[in-house]
Amino acid sequence: MEQRRLIRFGSNSHVLSMPSYWLKKNKLVKGDFLYVREGINGDLVISNDLKIKKHLKSIIISADDKQIERVSREILAAYINNYDTIKIIGKNLNKIMSEIRRILHSFVALEIIEEDDKKIVAKDFLNMGDVSVSENIRRMDIIIRGMMGDMRKCVYENCSDSVYQRDFDVNRFSFLLMRAVNGAIEDPNIAKLLNVKSSELMLIRILSVNLEDIGDEVKRVSRFLGSHDLDDKLKKSLMLLLSDVENAYLNVMKAYYTKDVELAFEVDFWKDGFVERCNKLYDKYPVSGFARILERLKKMSSGISNLAWVIYSSGFENEKK
Repeated sequence: MEQRRLIRFGSNSHVLSMPSYWLKKNKLVKGDFLYVREGINGDLVISNDLKIKKHLKSIIISADDKQIERVSREILAAYINNYDTIKIIGKNLNKIMSEIRRILHSFVALEIIEEDDKKIVAKDFLNMGDVSVSENIRRMDIIIRGMMGDMRKCVYENCSDSVYQRDFDVNRFSFLLMRAVNGAIEDPNIAKLLNVKSSELMLIRILSVNLEDIGDEVKRVSRFLGSHDLDDKLKKSLMLLLSDVENAYLNVMKAYYTKDVELAFEVDFWKDGFVERCNKLYDKYPVSGFARILERLKKMSSGISNLAWVIYSSGFENEKK
């Protein structure tokens, strides 16, 4: 290791002399560009190539003696932890091949490149430079808004299938953001590609997870509504709750986009009153199917409250001053 001294250059800059042998080895001359990036441990890496070298990771998942739910979770864990190649093996893979294909297709930029009766191999083709955190959050938001509108329609007509299909897309974007966040935590250069600060990474993760949870609850409420026949009084009471929770969601996302901390606090404190209304309504109408719907709505309100927490915990108020 060579020791080099920083030299002050002008009033705002410093320069560092480069070893002559390295310049010759890389055929560099005066006027050529060098690229400086921060390494994982905070050190500086100087390169004559703009491309960031990526260490490829691969994983083998055995499906033997496992339920498909377990295999699904292992594939999800591999995806969000940035494995480039995921290989699933098994003696009787043919029996669950269609389900594994469906699982693999639920992830953005993960493509099946090889398969036979004992293995299936998927490769990640994601370019982190093409991932926009804000765009993916907005996509999830737009989908959830539509799902909530259809959830209200499900009180009087069964439209749960369309809600279910759109929840699939919410999950895809959520998993993509989790993968991007985990990659940025491991490598500061990915954070730069994503144009996010290191302090924002966990907040983005919490935001995406709670958006996914809200989408899941909207799906469940819609499904319950489609399978339970409620009387007119219950339907009217339920419509008020659904409109209220939808309005709270719209407000919390407005607070997110406008960095309105006060509005975020209002939504957070709204949750307790909403939960109390749900409990009182169940005391008035103790119907089993109705109780399941109310529990899902309370869970949804918790997800909305968590979004509010992300907003007022993110330092937006200080940024605006």
